[in-house]
Amino acid sequence: MKNIIIYGAGSFAKMMRLYLERIDGQKVIAFCVDRAFLGSNRNFDGLPVIAFEEIEQLYPNDCYYIFVAVGYSNMRSRKLMYERAKFKGYKFVNYIDGSAIVDETVVLGNNNIVLLGTIIEQNCIIGDNNIFWSSVVISHDVAIDSHCFFASKSLVGGNCQIGDNCFFGFNSVCVQDVVIGKESLIGANSLVLSETKEFSKNIGSPAKQICLHQDSGIILK
Repeated sequence: MKNIIIYGAGSFAKMMRLYLERIDGQKVIAFCVDRAFLGSNRNFDGLPVIAFEEIEQLYPNDCYYIFVAVGYSNMRSRKLMYERAKFKGYKFVNYIDGSAIVDETVVLGNNNIVLLGTIIEQNCIIGDNNIFWSSVVISHDVAIDSHCFFASKSLVGGNCQIGDNCFFGFNSVCVQDVVIGKESLIGANSLVLSETKEFSKNIGSPAKQICLHQDSGIILK
């Protein structure tokens, strides 16, 4: 039995509890949030909510797994939460939906989420804490670092390299053999034909850089 603490207490965390518990041998025990976000209501979705800073006291890392379940509104926060949990020595789980196709040659890190109908083809290397929403296609031999978010129906061509903390909007397309710099944002319905700079926002078909966000990172509301 894998007893899991979900780091996050929003609608996405609630959804992931449902998915995680569909897998035999997994049970979500509690939710946790940073103390600054811990309100007076210490219950969410029928389970206790605790401060992340106190997690080891109630749920030690040798008995419990942790699963970071927050969305894309602040991409650097997702990365920070994962790194904080890892620093505390917790192990992570992946979630791969039963309808997704992940080739047996794919190398997959920790805390990755692969939702309904997504396809990850052969020889891809995937880092940690990435979210692949429904019906995403990652073609062969793609290397993806960590903490990225791929919205529904985004498509990445073969042999691409994608840096940390990138965001791909709905129906975005990246053609083959392209390097996507870390913390790049690819807008919805955009077509990427060439390398993107680090910290760049790229919009349109073909996609063009419209600004940089090195100071703030990717923040979406």
